[in-house]
Amino acid sequence: MSTYSVLLFVHVVCAVIWVGGAFALQLLAFLVNRTGDQLELARLMRYFELIGSRVFVPVATLLFIAGAVMTLQAWSFGKTWIAVSVALWVLSAVAGAVYLGPRAKRVGELLNAEGPSSEAGQALMNRLFLVSRLELASFAIIIALMVFKPGR
Repeated sequence: MSTYSVLLFVHVVCAVIWVGGAFALQLLAFLVNRTGDQLELARLMRYFELIGSRVFVPVATLLFIAGAVMTLQAWSFGKTWIAVSVALWVLSAVAGAVYLGPRAKRVGELLNAEGPSSEAGQALMNRLFLVSRLELASFAIIIALMVFKPGR
């Protein structure tokens, strides 16, 4: 078994956890939002922040490291599909660290302080869900780039 194969395995497992987890959280948010249970939504936002910081951040970091080492071994950062994927990863990492994580925490605080029907909390939560869905779209682009490797 080559080092590249081990790195590829780590890279793919991390991608499955990150992308699959983000998709599952979006689906859960959609389902909980449809129930209208404001207390459940507040609880869900606390879990979003917790999962983002304790699961997604380390997994996304490990994914990037494995991908970077694989690129150094067998590819080039000058390849368009790799450069675009890295740019989208950076955008996602920044969005998560600067926007999604802190906002999820803020929504939970607002809903706890003002009650589950807080208009400010609800508005912020809806923006958070939108940004998170856009991030999922970028994940789909990254996956397509990884699979099809345009301009190989």
